[in-house]
Amino acid sequence: MTDAHVETGSLLGKDSEFTGKLTFLGTVRIEGRFEGEVLAEGTLVVAAGGCVRGRVEVGTLIVTGGLVEAQVVAHHAVELSPPGQLVGDVVTPAFHIERGAVFRGRSIMPEAAKAPAAAPQP
Repeated sequence: MTDAHVETGSLLGKDSEFTGKLTFLGTVRIEGRFEGEVLAEGTLVVAAGGCVRGRVEVGTLIVTGGLVEAQVVAHHAVELSPPGQLVGDVVTPAFHIERGAVFRGRSIMPEAAKAPAAAPQP
């Protein structure tokens, strides 16, 4: 298993394969195959031809045409567009699934912070 830390705007191209732990800042786009653990505060984009298997904990996950088979924690949001597929349980406060995309799993959306009750008006 290999650890990798990559910089903003990085790409794992369509003919690439990587197994291990990936950490990054900013945005990383995967068009190849990744198996392991992704831990980042930034945005992970899984594009056409991309495949991610394992565990994903990121700020935002965007699946635009690839396959994600993982337990996912996204602190900001998950976006799933066709023909993207996401298989696994997802914990995120915002989950957008476009028509034609595939999601198989459970979605857990933590409650938004409750606003304080307004004071009664006289």
